[in-house]
Amino acid sequence: MSTTRTILPRTQIAYRFFSGNAASYEQVVNLFTLGGDCTWKRSILDKLPAQATQVLDLACGTGILTFSLARRYPQAEILGVDIMPEYLEIARSKAREEKISNVQFILERAEEVVLEGMFDCITGSYLPKYVDPQLLLRNIAPHLRSGGLLVLHDFTYPSNRLVAWVWERYFQFLQAVGPRFFPEWRPVFFELPGFLRTSNWVPELCQALEEHGLGQIEVEHLGWETGAIVSGVGRRL
Repeated sequence: MSTTRTILPRTQIAYRFFSGNAASYEQVVNLFTLGGDCTWKRSILDKLPAQATQVLDLACGTGILTFSLARRYPQAEILGVDIMPEYLEIARSKAREEKISNVQFILERAEEVVLEGMFDCITGSYLPKYVDPQLLLRNIAPHLRSGGLLVLHDFTYPSNRLVAWVWERYFQFLQAVGPRFFPEWRPVFFELPGFLRTSNWVPELCQALEEHGLGQIEVEHLGWETGAIVSGVGRRL
């Protein structure tokens, strides 16, 4: 008997958003976040401990954060996980070109990847809105060491009315201009705003962290609440 693998709606959105555009990803994410992506990833790195031997980077994409982790922890083993083959092809090519030997990459969903051992740090950028936080934590929390740190980052819809107005106008600009230069990103320009308006990933993730045994849960809002970093510390139950 064959079994059919169920792909959840949020994951289906991720597949649609990131199909056929890996080659331009790094240019687009830097350009259309107005350089914010670099700042946000530095904020993730700033939260991490000085020493780590095992690090897991979820939704690693082309490896922007993954390779920063590899350089920060040259003696550690870094594992990157992503669902898009073309993104991992670029990441693996970069690892070979830059002779970075302490990284490995796995093609799999964050909620289902089979992990071995324990991790000092688990990171993820632009992941939370695409996953079921309960399924995610059920899979990864058992692999976070006691005292280990989990740090996840993503976009959020701003609560401030003025900021939300500017945010809406900016996406209108992206919808008018973006597809002319990056037609492969058209689904993101047009569908991401509505997706973010209805996303409650921050409170959902905080609840899941608590229910799965993480403590010291913190939320840091970024860029006038257009993004957030949620972190938690592993503890023994």
